Amino acid sequence: MGNRRGSPDVGNNRASARRSPAFRRRTAPWFWCGVFFFASLAIDCGSPEPGILPRNELIIGVPEANVASAEIGVRELINLFTLEGLTQVDVDGRALPHLAEKWTWEKDGLRLRLYLRRGVKFHDGTALGPEIAADLVREAIARPGNLALYPSLNDITEVRSDADQQLVIDLSQTSALLPEDLQFPLVIRTGSQEIGTGPYRVAGRDAGQVVLEGFDEYHLGAPKIRRLVLSPFDTIRTAWASLLRGDVDMVTDVPGEAVEFVRNDDVEVISFARRYQFLVAFNSRRPPLNSSKVRKALNLAIDRDALIKNILQGHGVPAKGPFWPKHWAYDNSVAPSSFDRTFAISLLEEAGFGPGDSGKASEIPGARMRITCLLPAEFNILERIALDLQKQLYEIGVDMQFQVVPIEEYDLRIRTGRFEAVLIDLISGPTLSRPYIFWRSGSRFQGLNVFGYENLEAERLFGLLRTATNEAAVRSAVSRLQRVLLDDPPALFLAWNERTRAVRRDFQLVYEEDRDPLYTIWQWTENTDRDPVSTE
Repeated sequence: MGNRRGSPDVGNNRASARRSPAFRRRTAPWFWCGVFFFASLAIDCGSPEPGILPRNELIIGVPEANVASAEIGVRELINLFTLEGLTQVDVDGRALPHLAEKWTWEKDGLRLRLYLRRGVKFHDGTALGPEIAADLVREAIARPGNLALYPSLNDITEVRSDADQQLVIDLSQTSALLPEDLQFPLVIRTGSQEIGTGPYRVAGRDAGQVVLEGFDEYHLGAPKIRRLVLSPFDTIRTAWASLLRGDVDMVTDVPGEAVEFVRNDDVEVISFARRYQFLVAFNSRRPPLNSSKVRKALNLAIDRDALIKNILQGHGVPAKGPFWPKHWAYDNSVAPSSFDRTFAISLLEEAGFGPGDSGKASEIPGARMRITCLLPAEFNILERIALDLQKQLYEIGVDMQFQVVPIEEYDLRIRTGRFEAVLIDLISGPTLSRPYIFWRSGSRFQGLNVFGYENLEAERLFGLLRTATNEAAVRSAVSRLQRVLLDDPPALFLAWNERTRAVRRDFQLVYEEDRDPLYTIWQWTENTDRDPVSTE
């Protein structure tokens, strides 16, 4: 491998082996990960060098991905490596400096003054000054998708530049979520190109692959790995099989049951907690899921520990609700309702669902109710979770049938409310903004609450979170919200999941505790303790 600077359609067999039409790719639901951006520039051509070369190129296999997708997979990685925001978010949900090196509140919380980092350049050489920053923030605010994803942007009344690398944001009300929401990327748009400030820039795209090259003027230092090749795969299995054959250097997702098989003297695996949870979101506008007793009964009926052990192979944590359990304000003393099928049946009967009361034709004789749940086609882990849920709910007389549809239809039906329930892998952390946009009152807040959940007390507490700048008040509001959403759950919360990356040991990784190693990929180097690889 090594310094293969040639166009991605010529040269080594490893790249060409993955261009088979058999590698079909899929788009995932638009709201899983927020707003992402994509740039496509000219391919950097050159000639491969013979002999023994340093490992300054990394080929990344991306399973269940699509180069054209705007949400996950290859597109998500492109944005991770090429774009940056004014802030970044720590594992505990706190906003940290990034393109803004610090900020201060003024006018009793109605003004935020940010101090921009010096020496930051976009990939086209444009320096990040306060005038450009102000223009880009104003452009971001003008995008409806951003207003839905980052609720505090709705509170901004004015954005202006000030002297000495300062950016001033005025607000209509105190907006405690603003620093964490300023993580959205600053992007210069010129025609079809979207240019960022990250450690890599898009060099080209060919035969389903995207090539990124290191940005020498990156403000934190030029990347050690000079070239990244993002290669999409149809399935997880084909991706990690290619890793074991040496066709790729890294796979972004290894299933739990394959971790020990993949780990060996040549491959290192790194697991970390994702900010996503598996859940069944209910359409709370439709019976029988408009009943809080029914929703609570379904939550009581699931043995999450068994699901995590049997389906996720131990790689997950039971979900108590929509709040990220590592968040600094999370109240660990709030105990979830225990797994209790007897109590679940009692609640269903109180709600009027006795044996044989199903209002629809059911595959279970004597079923209390039948629920139809949307499931995206060809997502293996969701299919396995669905089967486990179906078996567990059978024990309380609930017939959950899964309607498997193409991912595009799945996405459209969720956005338009044409579903009864939907099994989804939903981003829910690490910030408070994530549960805020999904579970606030859909009639009062134009966010992403396509699920129709309404609870007056939850709405009041979410409103408090948006304006409270006192940490004690935030902790109190989060604790009370946890209790409200346990008693009246908007979804069947299942498990916070893990992601496992697998990397060949030819590279020396840089670790940050509890964080995705991809955030430090620009700092990785060749592992000089191993023999270099010959390209001949």
